[in-house]
Amino acid sequence: MKNKIRIYVDGGNRLTKVMEEAKKPFSFPTIVSEPGMELDYGTSFDLFDLHLEPQEVDLDHMLVEIIKDGESLGKKLVGKAAENKGVLIRDRNRYEKKYNDQVIKFCILSGIASNFVKYEKNQQSVDITINQPLVEYVSNKKDFSNSHGEALKGNVKVLYYNPNNTSEIIKEIVFDIENVTFCPEGIATFFHYSVNESGSIKDEYMKNKKTIVFDVGSGQINVAAFNGVKTVGVNTFEKGMLDCYEKISMILYNNFREKLDRKPYTYDIDNMIRYNEKMLKVKKGKTIDATAIVHDVFDGFAYELNKDFREFVRTKFIGNCDQVIFSGGGSELLFDYLSNYLGNDFYCVKPDTAEYHNIIGSMYYRIYKDAANNL
Repeated sequence: MKNKIRIYVDGGNRLTKVMEEAKKPFSFPTIVSEPGMELDYGTSFDLFDLHLEPQEVDLDHMLVEIIKDGESLGKKLVGKAAENKGVLIRDRNRYEKKYNDQVIKFCILSGIASNFVKYEKNQQSVDITINQPLVEYVSNKKDFSNSHGEALKGNVKVLYYNPNNTSEIIKEIVFDIENVTFCPEGIATFFHYSVNESGSIKDEYMKNKKTIVFDVGSGQINVAAFNGVKTVGVNTFEKGMLDCYEKISMILYNNFREKLDRKPYTYDIDNMIRYNEKMLKVKKGKTIDATAIVHDVFDGFAYELNKDFREFVRTKFIGNCDQVIFSGGGSELLFDYLSNYLGNDFYCVKPDTAEYHNIIGSMYYRIYKDAANNL
């Protein structure tokens, strides 16, 4: 094994985010499904293509088998491949315990391996830092390290298969997970803003600067209050962007049932909003413009969050703070709506790295801890 590499991962309900230290982060949908026998063609139907070029790993077409300490965790389609080609798929709104969810675990391990594919590395020793919801982390921190952290350690072999020929292995990645560190969501974002690259605290945060981090995720919303660098309160709201997507899906299905074969999955709605300008493709190649529906649902959700936020701030800072830092992929979609309700009373900081706030913040968290340990 080579020198230990630090990897930062955030297994979200909607997206799995991965970043090797000092490298560019990437993400893919947190979803797995069975490949199905119909994908195993076993031969080429193109008679003119007798000399097929070697297959390469494509993050949008991942069929992987994970072998952890000699035991197979299964062969699954992961990410976009699961959305586009999978069978027996389940559309789950959120995971009961993120740190113990098998789908998230499978995606995290696939993501670490895919990072090594991207940078052409293999046989690595890994030190991983994992983001976790604030309340889960605070309520059972010891359980995290004992039941989840220790279970993740060990040897991992990831086999990448050709999705069109499920017996053909096109890549093998092996790594050892030696260290596992947990960094709570929201607090990680705070370190992104408050810590210098040297690991020291920025001067403005050494004073009593009152900061709220509002991390809008797909399944939960994490909020944390800081007075200077001291944490004075945290909370997790069991709501998120997937609740919006589910509501949008129901409205579309009820209003346009004759044009739809099924009720859209929540990931269909997310893809429609992020990549298709809120246009949903339906039967006969036609589209439904969901702009007005999305606007109404987002505005209503932002109004709810505005009330939750004000109540939280009132209990910590008597309703006042110096800045509100928004983070998470949901904040990128909701910022204008939230700013509309909060902007007159609070200084709102727009997210600059969207869904990657927490894993980048985790890197600064580790830099800060390294500097503190070397004092």
